[in-house]
Amino acid sequence: MAQFLGVHKTGEIGAMSDDDAADGFHKYKEAAKKMGLSATHAHYSLEKGFAYCLTDAETTEQVKQAHAHAGMALEDVIEVKTVE
Repeated sequence: MAQFLGVHKTGEIGAMSDDDAADGFHKYKEAAKKMGLSATHAHYSLEKGFAYCLTDAETTEQVKQAHAHAGMALEDVIEVKTVE
């Protein structure tokens, strides 16, 4: 499987709370799991109005479909690699 970074604009700066970010990611994580994908974690900035999630999947299209099933807006999906 490959890793994909989902890029989200969260709306107006300050419109999202920490609880909103956690709730949204958990909703997406469940949708991804039902499709056989693994949403591993998310990063977000309340100050900048962006959120990013990392998902293990076979294709970009699978990540887009999982977001659609969760009802989440998605700006872009980028295949990435991790350096440890």
